[in-house]
Amino acid sequence: MKLRGKVGPKGQAVIPKEIREVLGIEPGSEVLFEMTEGGVILKKYSEKSGAQELANAIPRKEKLRREADFKRLMLSEARERWST
Repeated sequence: MKLRGKVGPKGQAVIPKEIREVLGIEPGSEVLFEMTEGGVILKKYSEKSGAQELANAIPRKEKLRREADFKRLMLSEARERWST
């Protein structure tokens, strides 16, 4: 499904009704935005999906050896993805 929308003067975009209904997004729901090479992916956030998203952000070559490495790896990944 592809639907067109507009971005308002404050940088806010409205999620089309059809997509909100399919994803179960209601006023006050949290969503995740994921940057990709081709654009942005929007997903409904849940505690379970949030934890999975964080785990997936860790590069496969650097899987956790210890839980203490999590913060360091996440900061490294964030710097790499968001550096301009």
